[in-house]
Amino acid sequence: MNKELDDLKAHLRARRLKATRTRQLIFAEIVSTRDFHPNAYEIFRRLEKKRHKISLATIYRTLRLLVESGLVSQVDLGEDHSHYEPEGPKTGHGHLICLSCGTVKEFANERIQRTFGKIGHANGFELDKFSIQVFGYCRKCKRK
Repeated sequence: MNKELDDLKAHLRARRLKATRTRQLIFAEIVSTRDFHPNAYEIFRRLEKKRHKISLATIYRTLRLLVESGLVSQVDLGEDHSHYEPEGPKTGHGHLICLSCGTVKEFANERIQRTFGKIGHANGFELDKFSIQVFGYCRKCKRK
């Protein structure tokens, strides 16, 4: 977590922006939830429970800044809002999303990465990273 916060501070300094406590708290919420991709309102509620009073508007502005910085990714999980996750190495991964209960499982697969790299190369496109959203039903919901 310290490396991520150092990266945030360096990024903000390079753009002559302040590494405010608010920005650090919002970023820390995203980084601390690697298995759970919160949306803006979930970040708001989590910070509120920790007695941090940060407006939802400030959270949205900060999320936009974090996405633009490349430190956080905005993810579409098939809902009417975005979710956020820490940006990882420049590779790719996917999300398996249950249409019934909303469970999200991340996966990575080298063969898929190579395949996308080949597809990109064949089209004159150099692959940097990718994200896949796969919708279906988890084991628990499938049994119901």
